[in-house]
Amino acid sequence: MNKKDLKLIVCLFVVAVAGLIVYQLISSTHHGNIGVVEYQDEIILEFDLDIDWTYEFSGSYGVMHLEVKDSKFRVVDVECPNHNCEQMGWHDSDSLSPIVCMPNEVMIYTQSR
Repeated sequence: MNKKDLKLIVCLFVVAVAGLIVYQLISSTHHGNIGVVEYQDEIILEFDLDIDWTYEFSGSYGVMHLEVKDSKFRVVDVECPNHNCEQMGWHDSDSLSPIVCMPNEVMIYTQSR
C-alpha cells in the first residue's frame, strides 16, 4: 500500500464520518412525533402530527372525532354526557398530560418515533 492509497482511505473515512454526523443532525431536528389513541388499554389508532386530518373512532359510550391540524390535536364532536375531553383543547407533542375521555374509556397522547 502506497501513500496515495492511504490518502484515499483516510479521505473516504472522513467523508463517511461527516455524512454520518450530518445525517444525525438532520434526523434529530425532526422529532417525528406520532399520536396514539388507546381504548381500554389497547392502541386502536396511531396518527402523524404532521398530517392534518380528522379521525373517527368509537369508545364505550359512542363515536369520537379527533382533529389534527398544524401539528396539534384535539377532540371534537364526541358522544358523551359531559364533553370534558372536548374542553381540554389543543394538545401538541410537548403536552405532558393526555386527553382522557372517561365515559368512552379513551386516552390520547403523543410519543416519539
